[in-house]
Amino acid sequence: MIDLDRLMTTAAQARRLGIAVALFAGVVCEPAALASVLVEAHRGYSAIAPENTLAAIIAGEGIADLTEWDVHVTADGELVLMHDSTVDRTTNGTGAVSALTLAQIKTLDACYSFCGAYAGEPVPTMAEAIGQATLSGIIPLIERKAGSAATYHNEFVSLNLNPSTFRIISFDWSYLSSMNSLDPDYNLGALGSGTLSQSTIDGLKAQGVDFIDWAHGTVTQSVVDLVHANNMELHVWTVNDPGRMQELIDFGVDGITTDVPETLNQLVISTFRTADLNMDTVVNDVDWNMYNAGRGLKFPGLSKTEAYQLGDMDGDFDNDISDFARFKELYLASVNTQTAKSPLAVPEPGALALLSLFVLLLLCRHSQFPLLRPALAHIPSFENQLCENRGAQIPRRRSSIGS
Repeated sequence: MIDLDRLMTTAAQARRLGIAVALFAGVVCEPAALASVLVEAHRGYSAIAPENTLAAIIAGEGIADLTEWDVHVTADGELVLMHDSTVDRTTNGTGAVSALTLAQIKTLDACYSFCGAYAGEPVPTMAEAIGQATLSGIIPLIERKAGSAATYHNEFVSLNLNPSTFRIISFDWSYLSSMNSLDPDYNLGALGSGTLSQSTIDGLKAQGVDFIDWAHGTVTQSVVDLVHANNMELHVWTVNDPGRMQELIDFGVDGITTDVPETLNQLVISTFRTADLNMDTVVNDVDWNMYNAGRGLKFPGLSKTEAYQLGDMDGDFDNDISDFARFKELYLASVNTQTAKSPLAVPEPGALALLSLFVLLLLCRHSQFPLLRPALAHIPSFENQLCENRGAQIPRRRSSIGS
């Protein structure tokens, strides 16, 4: 069960206030998603936590957009996380996954090479992993290693999952075709390597594949362009070298799977984050006011994009002096400094917040600008004391999708 109390943070309230202020300024602050490359944690954050465990998923929280894991089937038909067909390499047990029951597998220690800090880490079921990814705000990227399409489909249905909230990948393209037949809304990715040609893409599209997830070694600018010309995404695996990461980012790939998601995340941040916080393609005083609304705050519980819109320029979920230095540098480089207002002339957060609250209170009392009401309704103090609309729902943290 998601803890709503945990989600009611000062940062969340500040975000709603920032949106309200932007709306009052005449700018609708519900932008398209930030242009970026998806950060995909390979077997979870497997460089610092045991692979294919809940600990590895948690380690990627706030860093990875997606967390990839591998799934096998136990002797009694349960779906569990394991890369290899046997438990020998990553646990203290032996034997094939398919020869062991779930109860037997649950007795194993999956701490792998991190047993000092993660002794006793269990092998999770796929359902447990999906639940943890949801709580961590990370999209599940599920690689099918074994098991029929019907087994996976039945599990997804029993969990009442929206097919748009997770992705499925496999080297077995006939399996993907079967999944597409069971539900065409599944987001299916074809794993592969080597030469990627138009005929290969045509065959994948005919089987209901939605995106391509390819070994990065043969991916060039022309390959990226070819896939995009077919209105498909191109993701790549598994990339740990920062230089190659940046090259692939520059090519325009849509996602990169890596054992070191924090390294990739910082490259993505430095490449894509600008002073255009409301993402309307114009850098102006509205962006500065949005930055100012978050100054000095921490942003637990927000998505990466939400934190960025409140001035988190370095991806550490706060707005501190390092974020100020970076934002000011980008802001001044983007605006015409001969005509634009000096950033130093913009009110400090306290004065700005008080002015905004006063104006919004007047608008709310006099029933003006109804567009402001949805934003104000999400701030408990406004919802309970100032505005008439008391039925709005407190927003939950993104579930298993989004960034």
